[in-house]
Amino acid sequence: MMMDLNGRQVILLNSLVRNNKYIIHIVLLAIYILWILNLDYFYPFIRFKSLKLNDIFSLCIQIILLMLLINGFRFKHISAKIVNSVVSIILMLISATIAAIILFATITLNVNEAFMPIHNIRFESSSVIVYRSNYGATTDFGITVRQEKEIIKGVLLVKNLLRKDHVYDISVKKLGDNAVELMGKKIYLKRNVYFP
Repeated sequence: MMMDLNGRQVILLNSLVRNNKYIIHIVLLAIYILWILNLDYFYPFIRFKSLKLNDIFSLCIQIILLMLLINGFRFKHISAKIVNSVVSIILMLISATIAAIILFATITLNVNEAFMPIHNIRFESSSVIVYRSNYGATTDFGITVRQEKEIIKGVLLVKNLLRKDHVYDISVKKLGDNAVELMGKKIYLKRNVYFP
């Protein structure tokens, strides 16, 4: 009886995956694209409070490309299978490079020195934090200023306010309840980072 119930659940799950293969593919691809857009190089909007956890999450996301490749073999048309395989393999090569950089950085860099908070201005619902970036001997110092709000314990909603290379420190000043002055420029803040 128990074996029969488990067998039915597996058949039902296989049927569900088979019938929704295109939806699953689109959802996985959307998650991967959101992760790419969320990288520090583009436009970060969700971050873990722990920098190590951000790296671990980024490494885990790389599995999505393998899932896309495997899911593509379920497509009906041979041309769709070929296109999916080529795109997935190209993305996997790029992803392997990103994963190697993340692993190298995680192993060799002191996270606190690589992206160190140097100023923290607290507001009622969020904080403006100035980070000094230093990724080793081949790069210069840089500054990233972010507005951060904890939305769930350990998960931050993040918005870059300013990013400058070749800068060791900047002047930052709180101007009332919803503004800061960064390097002489007044920046207004939204209470919920992106929303009023």
